[in-house]
Amino acid sequence: MTGSCNLKNEIIASEITGTQITFRALLDCMARPGKIASLKMFNGHFEFCFNRYTLGVAITLLDQEVTFHLPDHQGDSAQQLQMYTLARPAELVDCDYLLVNGKENFAVQQLKTGHLKYPDESATIICQVAQLAADQSGLEQSAPTDIVKLQLQGPGILKMCQVYISGLNRQLLAPWQQCNQEFPLGLDWIFIDQAGQVCCIPRSTKFTWV
Repeated sequence: MTGSCNLKNEIIASEITGTQITFRALLDCMARPGKIASLKMFNGHFEFCFNRYTLGVAITLLDQEVTFHLPDHQGDSAQQLQMYTLARPAELVDCDYLLVNGKENFAVQQLKTGHLKYPDESATIICQVAQLAADQSGLEQSAPTDIVKLQLQGPGILKMCQVYISGLNRQLLAPWQQCNQEFPLGLDWIFIDQAGQVCCIPRSTKFTWV
């Protein structure tokens, strides 16, 4: 019995350490938009509709004080995430966090962008993509139409930086840019790829794409 309790405590301690490492990585990437960092894989014991790195980010950020939205076709993942984090599922227009596959198109303009008095009452998109890279040579073979090059400017960036994203629906870019026209209102994005790399683009960042 004692051995079982010790093992359970070790698992809990490992998960807490993992979320702390993930949180620090996210803070650093939010402060330095366009930086690509590596995440620790989450080893929790339930199935999820996204990869273990995306799950780890969700576990780190969600708690009983926030809401989240998952696309309707994601099975029982929403119920499991609610049970694990105590966060509440919500409709797209009301959610604090949206978890989505980058290949999907969705109504970006319906997400919360905050209010002038409370700009932090906006949505954060946790977006899983195929691959992130600082230059195109770092990408695996992909069709050119599957690669988006974002050019970033703003706080935390020296002059300009760029990030290449494979597996992001181009139809999301124009409405995302429109939502971020009136800082401090806007949307924060967290991109996570299949290898556990992460890149953040907060609402303070201006971007163009090719």
